[in-house]
Amino acid sequence: MKPKIIILIPVFEDFKCLPILFKQIKENIETVCDYEILLIDDGSFKDLDEKKKISKLSNIQTLTLSQNVGHQRSIAIGICYLSQKIDFDFVLIMDGDGEDNPRDAQRLIIHAQENQQESIYFARRDVRSEPLGFKFGYLLYRIFFRVCTGKSIKFGNFSLIPAKSLKRLSGISELWNHYASGVLAANLPIIEISTQRSGRISGRPKMNLISLVLHGVSSVTSFLSVFALRIFLFFSLATVSSLITFLNPICDYLPTALTSHSMLIFLVLSSLTLNCFFFLIFAVSRRHQPPCNPSTFWRNFIR
Repeated sequence: MKPKIIILIPVFEDFKCLPILFKQIKENIETVCDYEILLIDDGSFKDLDEKKKISKLSNIQTLTLSQNVGHQRSIAIGICYLSQKIDFDFVLIMDGDGEDNPRDAQRLIIHAQENQQESIYFARRDVRSEPLGFKFGYLLYRIFFRVCTGKSIKFGNFSLIPAKSLKRLSGISELWNHYASGVLAANLPIIEISTQRSGRISGRPKMNLISLVLHGVSSVTSFLSVFALRIFLFFSLATVSSLITFLNPICDYLPTALTSHSMLIFLVLSSLTLNCFFFLIFAVSRRHQPPCNPSTFWRNFIR
């Protein structure tokens, strides 16, 4: 028996891409599942005529948001909305611009059927189609994430979620800022499937450099306590190392200027270590506050 899947697609003024994407979805996954499509219109102002045409299709449902909340929060709202329903087996999250290849969606579905594990199946981006500059920026993001959190991330939103996991996902506060890192922070079981990222169907990406940087920083906020501890330990070790160097007997034979510089470095590092300690206290103290779960307020954004 074929599984029933809801395909969750957040859209912001990319409606012209959707007819081609729908055709690709039909060609690739109709043989392995029964599906419906849920569009999350993230407060679009343009291409609304295209949206009306798409909304008339039989297996398409559109959820319109009252304002532009961004890609990640649109996904969170969609997950919370679908967590109220019980008549399907999986949720497939895809971008609406065509960069998430429907052929890879078929592979995710087949893999989930073969494994039958209650895990979230992520499409790992082993081969990317973006320009060299974007690939370099993505590499820097992965290094930044690894240094700050100690975890590796090589996947984005493209994923397959068992319906049973939606209730738990909708209660994760980190989901509101970053879906993929929120799943990692919650220690949910995941399985990564190697994929090749496709190019856009049409148009140019909506995200600029500032949006991309904010997106990367948002991923780290899911691990705020871990990040605070790691930078505190780093500056603590640096401070101790500078103190040992300053107290080394060889310093007695160094010029006064170099000794003064060593003392200045020690004082700067000590100040940074103290600030990092207070940041760590602040990050840990946030655990005493009740989490702001998306499941409690997502309806406020539905128009």
